[in-house]
Formats: sequence, structure tokens, C-alpha cells
Amino acid sequence: MSTDAQLQANRANAKKSCGPKTDEGKAKSRLNALKHGLRAKTGNPVLPHEDPAELEAKIQDWIDDYQPTNAVERELVSRAARISWSLDRAERYETALLARKVRKAMLRSRAKRTEKVCDLGRKLFYMAGKRLLPISGPAWTDDPSAFVARLEESPEGAQWLLDRWVEIRCLIISNEDWTFLDQFKFVRLLGKQPLAAIDDPELNEIFLAWETIEEKWGTRFWLQMQEMTPYEDPAFSAWRVWREIVPRPESPEAGVAFLRSIAEREIERLQDLLVDLEEIEGDDALELAEQASFSASDAFERLRRFQTARTRELLRTIDLLAKLRAAEKKATKEPNPPAPRKPAARPSSYRSDPIENLVAEGMTDYLAKLLEAGERPSRSPKNRANEANARESEPSTLQQVMNPVVGSLGSKRSQSGAGSSRPSEAAVEAEPDRAAGSNGSGPVCGGDGAVLS
Repeated sequence: MSTDAQLQANRANAKKSCGPKTDEGKAKSRLNALKHGLRAKTGNPVLPHEDPAELEAKIQDWIDDYQPTNAVERELVSRAARISWSLDRAERYETALLARKVRKAMLRSRAKRTEKVCDLGRKLFYMAGKRLLPISGPAWTDDPSAFVARLEESPEGAQWLLDRWVEIRCLIISNEDWTFLDQFKFVRLLGKQPLAAIDDPELNEIFLAWETIEEKWGTRFWLQMQEMTPYEDPAFSAWRVWREIVPRPESPEAGVAFLRSIAEREIERLQDLLVDLEEIEGDDALELAEQASFSASDAFERLRRFQTARTRELLRTIDLLAKLRAAEKKATKEPNPPAPRKPAARPSSYRSDPIENLVAEGMTDYLAKLLEAGERPSRSPKNRANEANARESEPSTLQQVMNPVVGSLGSKRSQSGAGSSRPSEAAVEAEPDRAAGSNGSGPVCGGDGAVLS
């Protein structure tokens, strides 16, 4: 039996959240344990952050382009559209991965440069102090000119130097008192050591300007730096003394103007340098982005394999649709009508019988002679009988024409060998018909002079 404490605990737990209440929250919670969805009975190609209307519009565009005519073609077109949708999603994912990688590379590079600038600035303003042992002190070589040169290699370093010189100019304009640290910064920003003022003309003039503005201002600072110089360095030992190698400024105002001119000169130089460095940095940033955009990691390899597989599936689907349409078109196509048969061509060895040409030439000459003589046979039986008797008594014109033709033909056939010894029946029958047709309805004489009705 439950105790009062358990009942109170159950009531308290019941008041706590029991899961999402809205449809949107329930839809998101269903995806909590989603791994791949390959065993799902119904697949939804639209993710929660995507718009289903865009997928429907894409499928409709494919349908409008391919115009499927049946359910099979429509399913193939829809499948191709969904594959294209997943490929677009993969390309967006690849773009997002590359953009993230490029941003990280550029931010990492900027962070490294900023860290380098801070380290160089700390070394530039580092005051070594007196070392008790030769091995004591900083682990680097104290060379301010090298530090300034390395700072001017990057836009971040040039901007850092520019900011420091702007601070120095503001200090000069404000007419406030300078400390040893301000004087140390001024000298080190020029890439020089304070103790080099006894040898460097420009640096010696800076110290003399401080002396002009306030008495013992420059020499006191130089002596302080000499006191803090490491004793093991013979070049900066106590044997060196202060000296003036250039003339002093005429007045404190001239000294202030000289110091301000140096600060403004350095500010202008660094501004021009910063513009050039930013142009170079733009090219370097582009190269860095191009370098970061290429990735051979496992995630990208899996993505590329997925894209390759889906692309092949899309091409196979389109190819299957094209083959299906080609098969349907071939099945519904009407058979072609039979082509007209051409007459068989004569063999090249075939040669026509010359008797046909000879008979045709003889009949033509005969008809021409009849027309020249003006003969027109009468239709009366009496005249026809008289003409027949007259023609029997003398050889006909056709016989006169045919005799030499037949003679020459016989001589040619005797020379040609055992060929055909007489003209073809079709040629003999065709010549009288042609003669009759050419001369109207008049009589035609045969080869022996007889009149053919």
C-alpha cells in the first residue's frame, strides 16, 4: 500500500511535463529516435524544416515536362523528381559543411594572427630589468626593430601599432605629464633601444626635445634605462655616458611640435601600410577559403558516395522511362505499306536482235515513198482489184526495200554462227501493224508483193 510520501511524489510528477501537446511538437518528438528510416512503410521525403509545397511544385514541374500517359510513367516521373529533391538537399548540406569549414579556418587564422600580435606587443614593451645571472631574463632576444617589422607583416599587427601611435599623439596634444613608461613606448614603437640615444641622431633629438620641454626629463629617463640594462651586456654597460650629438629645439613649443610630427608621420605611414596589407589579406583570405573548401574527410566521402548513388538512380529512372516510351511507340506504330516492285533489269550481256531495227527502218522508208507519190488507195472493189492486178505484174515498193534488207541480214546471220536463223515473230507481226497505223486504212503489201487487207 502506498504511503503518503509516495502519493505526494506521484502527484508532483504528474504535474510535470508529459511530452509535447501541439501537433508540431509531437511531430518533432517522433524524430527523436529516428536513425535512417529505411524500414518505414511510408516514407516522407520532406523534413520538418522543409516546405512540402516546394516538393509538390517540383514533382508537378517534372510531370508537366514529361507528360506521363499512364500510371507507370507517372510513378517513374514522380520518383525522379523525389530523387532530384534529395540531391538538392545533399548539395545544400555540402555547401553548409564547406561554409562552416571555411569560416572556422578564417576565424582560426585570425585568432592565430591576433595571438601573435599580442605576443609581439608584449615583447616590444617588455622591460628586461637587471639580471643577476647571465641565464636570467627573457628567453628571447630583445630586438625592438624585429618586433615592429613582424607586427607590420599582418593587418592586425599594423592596426595594433597604429592604435599605439594614436595614443601617443593624444598624449602630446593633451599636454599631460609623461611617465617613464610613455617615453619607453615612444622609443620602442620606433623600433629602437632607449640607450641608443647617444648614437642615433633622431633618437638623440627626441631626448633633447624632452629636455627642452622639461629640464632633466630626457637625461633622467636615459639614466634610468642605463640602470636597468643587464650588466652582462658590454655594449650597454655603465661605462657609457649621456651626450648631445644634435642641436636642441629652440623652445618647448618646438620640442612638442617635433614629437607630434614624428607621431603623425608614423600614423600616416601605418595607414597606408594597412591599406596595402588589407588588399594582400583579401587575396590570402581567398586562398585560405579555397584551401579550406577542399576536404577529404570521412563525412564528405560519405556525402559524395550518397550523391553518386542517387545520381545513378536518377539516371536509371529516366532511362527506364525513355525505354518504356520507345517500346510503346514501337508497338502502336502501323506497318509500312509494301514498296512497289521495280521491273527486273536486263542483264548487261543482253543485246537486242538487229532485225527489229532493220524492219522498222524498211517500213519507215516505204511509208515515206507512199506519201511522196501521193497514192491513196480507193475504197471501191473495182479499183481495189485493178490495183491488185497492177501490183502483181511488177514488184512492190516494199519488196524492193525489203530485199536488200533481208539480204544484208542473212549475210550478217551467216557470219554470226549458229544463232537464231529468223526474226522473232513479235517483230514480224509488229511491223505491218505500224505500217498500217501510219498510212491510215490503205493496203499493205507483204514481202512477196501480195496486198494485205
